[in-house]
Amino acid sequence: MVTSRIVELGPDDDLFPAWCEVWTAAQRAERPDDPPRQAGDHAALGRELLAGGSRSGTHRALVVDGAVVGALRLIFTLRDNTGVATLDLAVHPGHRRRGLGSRLLSEAGRLAAARGRTSMIADVDEPVPDNPGRAFALRHGWTCDLLETRRDLLLPPDEERLAALEAEAAVAGAEYELVTWRDRTPDHLLDDRALLWRRMTTDAPQGDLPVEEEDWDGGRIREWEANSLARDRTVLSAGALRDGRLVAFTDLHVPLAQPERAQQSGTLVLGEHRGHRLGARMKAAVLRDLAAAFPQVRRITTYNSEGNRPMVAVNEALGFRPAGQLSCWSTRL
Repeated sequence: MVTSRIVELGPDDDLFPAWCEVWTAAQRAERPDDPPRQAGDHAALGRELLAGGSRSGTHRALVVDGAVVGALRLIFTLRDNTGVATLDLAVHPGHRRRGLGSRLLSEAGRLAAARGRTSMIADVDEPVPDNPGRAFALRHGWTCDLLETRRDLLLPPDEERLAALEAEAAVAGAEYELVTWRDRTPDHLLDDRALLWRRMTTDAPQGDLPVEEEDWDGGRIREWEANSLARDRTVLSAGALRDGRLVAFTDLHVPLAQPERAQQSGTLVLGEHRGHRLGARMKAAVLRDLAAAFPQVRRITTYNSEGNRPMVAVNEALGFRPAGQLSCWSTRL
């Protein structure tokens, strides 16, 4: 007789490594050429969610005959978007199409509602059309609110292309000073950096996702930076200054345990400072820093809405090429 149960667990519980293995198996099945997320990263995130910062969360494992075959994580922001829960859900490829994902999804809805959340949101990586995650979301009545294209840049970049872009951007943005840093925003730029993160949540395309402006200040930036380090990631950043104020930034995350693939994170130029090729100039600077510090990185991945044509144009000029898509979904509770 088959026995199954859903259990709560944390990053230091005996079942947590098996919970992480579910994610590893799912990610290898869908993107075999990408290194799967490491167990240490999952554990560090789990500890962050228990630490009492700007967000909290909970984990559940679906156990069948003593083996973990399903994984659930819910994340709750505490300073903003307090009606929304972010869902991460995976079922081991060898145990799909048995209703296990639906069972975990029902549990997620119950847990989110108990926390006073009225919506759940989730991302689905879609390396190819007709991805199982998309079919699962549609089957359960979720709505696709935002679609982004994944683009990859194979390294090293074309030197002639990069040098030409740097030269053009330097001329277009000659009135701006370029600065770079690693892991910790300089103290005198911290408040400006917080404003840029706040603007990221309103200026970057959000589609129809049920989200609102996020509440960022210097303390939350420092918390985010500390959590990135705890997750064994280093962050290479560049910014543009005008009259001593930070008016643009870009971040590139490098997972130190698996540095072959880096992740281009947020990039934003304040609206009143656009049109000076600052995005291209900053990204080129980070590429130079990356090559010097981490020559083992072979690929950078980024995601953009096709509606964000200026940023798409920058990425294409750098040599990024499409490699699937990411769809963002929501449901009301």
